[in-house]
Amino acid sequence: MPVALTAWTTAGALGTAALAGLLRGFTGFGLALFAVPALTLVAEPIEAVPCVILLQVIAGLQLLPRTWRDADWRALAPLLAAALLATPLGTLLLDDVAADPMRAVIGAVVLLAVVLLGRGVAARDEPGLGVKLAIGAVSGLLNGSTAMAGPPVIVYFLATQRTAAASRASLLMYFFVLSLAGAVSVSAAGLVTARTLLLAALMFPAVVAGNALGDRFFGRASPDVYRRIALAVLTLLALLALLRAVLG
Repeated sequence: MPVALTAWTTAGALGTAALAGLLRGFTGFGLALFAVPALTLVAEPIEAVPCVILLQVIAGLQLLPRTWRDADWRALAPLLAAALLATPLGTLLLDDVAADPMRAVIGAVVLLAVVLLGRGVAARDEPGLGVKLAIGAVSGLLNGSTAMAGPPVIVYFLATQRTAAASRASLLMYFFVLSLAGAVSVSAAGLVTARTLLLAALMFPAVVAGNALGDRFFGRASPDVYRRIALAVLTLLALLALLRAVLG
């Protein structure tokens, strides 16, 4: 496969990078949600996935100082520990469980959660350690089997009694750590090629700019606006999961 990028690939990659970075910078999640399917319109999936993983690492480093300070580490520690342990198990499930039915279940459950959260339903008390480990484990299993680690953790942070800043920072840190593990994985598998690096280098400035702009918008938005936009993105995630399950 040639290393050079066509004009179509270049334009599509730049637009994808800017919008995905903006989404991530504001909500704390959604970069892969938007970038992977959009990038596959102009590049091969085997290029898109490792490229987006590398960009997630870059975007995570950009906001790391404030993210580290504001994140809720008491909640993140068990979530991340369980997710990192469960991710390889999720990959093993690929041979035994069909991905499309799993995506359909994920989409339906997340849509139900969005409806409940939109009506103001929330956890009155902080879930215990066992619940957090279970949420992280489910996220890890989904990460390894369908590359959709987000829904359980996003719902958890939106449903619990935290400030918008703490929820966003915690989500940013969660996906940053998972992206580090993912970068090691795709590199070890030999999926980071010269063309992948060229594509990532092309998208890098646009992701950084979009990430910074989204971060600025978040600083000016009210908690209510943040919550509504986060729920809208979560709805999109659920609908994409259902659509992919139907189309295969």
